[in-house]
Amino acid sequence: MDDNNSKNDPKTLIQLAKNGDAEAFGCLYELYFVPVFRYIYLRVKGREEAEDLAQNVFLKVYQSISSFQEQGKSPLAYFFTVARNAVIDHWKKKKSASVDPQAISEMPDPAENPQELTEKDITIKTIHQAIQQLTDDQREVIIMKFINELPNSEIAGLLGKTEDAVRQLQCRALRTLRQQLKDSKII
Repeated sequence: MDDNNSKNDPKTLIQLAKNGDAEAFGCLYELYFVPVFRYIYLRVKGREEAEDLAQNVFLKVYQSISSFQEQGKSPLAYFFTVARNAVIDHWKKKKSASVDPQAISEMPDPAENPQELTEKDITIKTIHQAIQQLTDDQREVIIMKFINELPNSEIAGLLGKTEDAVRQLQCRALRTLRQQLKDSKII
């Protein structure tokens, strides 16, 4: 793999990896580790668990890449599907489906002063509590849309829903969040 453009094109990389190019899979890892990690991190209790699960996701994808079939979606959708299943399996094993409220705020910005950090922490905890009040589908849509920045078409594919259903879930979730944040005087 020596073409510089192919190092940035996920569809090309996945085809090369499918044909046994380990360097191409390494490039996919570099491209997708952060989004996959974030996706998992917001659903489990800690950073170490998220890192372990993210590594397992890449291992599962590596082991199954030969059977990957492009379906007109971004390869990231495939990684998110594997990650989603890994998180579901994780919680089934744990028999607990709660997310640690600290999960979002564990990485404070060192440039902020203590008062800003405290206010930010309170805001993040309030937002987290509001997100936890959403239905499972609403929560999935909000995280995929606004944290992982996926388009509605990919979210629909990942959740097995229509784009209209995704838009409705997003609209209802945002309306619920807006009301909860108004009640908490965050907005």
